[in-house]
Amino acid sequence: MIAFRWRRPASVAALAVALIAPVALSAACSGPRSGASATSEVSGCAAVLPLAREVVHDQGTLTLVRRISKDQADALSRALGASPPTPRSHPHSPPKHHVSNSGWPKACLVVYRGNYPRGTIAQASPPAVAGHYTLVVLRLRHPSVDRVLVTDRIPANMNL
Repeated sequence: MIAFRWRRPASVAALAVALIAPVALSAACSGPRSGASATSEVSGCAAVLPLAREVVHDQGTLTLVRRISKDQADALSRALGASPPTPRSHPHSPPKHHVSNSGWPKACLVVYRGNYPRGTIAQASPPAVAGHYTLVVLRLRHPSVDRVLVTDRIPANMNL
């Protein structure tokens, strides 16, 4: 029979840490809400920036990126003289009697500053507007453009 005798207690502790630490770290990092991810508050808007850049044809300077609610987006549209888009519904869905913001997806407002002549931004509302700012509201979950506004001024009451 062979007997093992550890001469250094520190080597036992080091061996235990070496075996246990990777398991503990991987469990901590894989848990829910364990740090920054592609869907966190900050990086969610970053994920739609390429789509916003496509809308402005890679022209202009990125000025502002922030989360926006449906109420804020609708107020912004009205302040700039555009009608908020009507909700898309399935042809076979029953009519809704009460419209709620809870069904509106998370969205971001991306503002570019540049020279946008009339008709340059195809998705703009209204389409025949020229201006120095393009405001793009983008949905996050399935990245898509909700609305595009072109203007010469940003409303002061919007705190942009």
